[in-house]
Amino acid sequence: MTDPWPQWLVNSFLSANQPQYVTDESVFYGPYTRLLSHLFGIEAPFEISYDIPQTTHESFNVIAFLVTLDKCPVFFIEVKPPASLSLDAKRRQADDRMRDHFRDLHLRHSLLTPRLPGISAFGTHMAFYEYVVAENRVTPRAITPDPHYDVAPVERWNYNILDGEGINRMHQVVQDVKAMCQALEK
Repeated sequence: MTDPWPQWLVNSFLSANQPQYVTDESVFYGPYTRLLSHLFGIEAPFEISYDIPQTTHESFNVIAFLVTLDKCPVFFIEVKPPASLSLDAKRRQADDRMRDHFRDLHLRHSLLTPRLPGISAFGTHMAFYEYVVAENRVTPRAITPDPHYDVAPVERWNYNILDGEGINRMHQVVQDVKAMCQALEK
């Protein structure tokens, strides 16, 4: 089991995760910036920046946190407001956005690593995605649209950045990213 987050980071997420902010994703920009700085370091070769995808859906503005190595994407997180998690349409938009963002990053940048992980977050709830470059494939697989079926089930966002499983999964993804990047140096 991975160690819990430092208290200053937990406090940052808790201060954003308040009832008065459930429709405002911007209150999570600070906590996610701090999280990525904590995980990737400020003296490491990685840079953390904001990315506004070129294919943003008009009804669903998205700012992504992009982690790069030599200006090439190696990881990203898209953040949406917590209240949207309960809405089928917003989850479907978030799922579509993730898939569009992978395509957008692949078209706009050289991808150095064989896999590009990404996270869709509704507040502290996270779904993990991955683009496999050689296969041009995103997981989890897209669910064929059907008016009677939820194409982005809420269970997809079953990890919480503040609990043990969410912490462990985040650490594993970051370790994988760093290992892929280190392999490039050899």
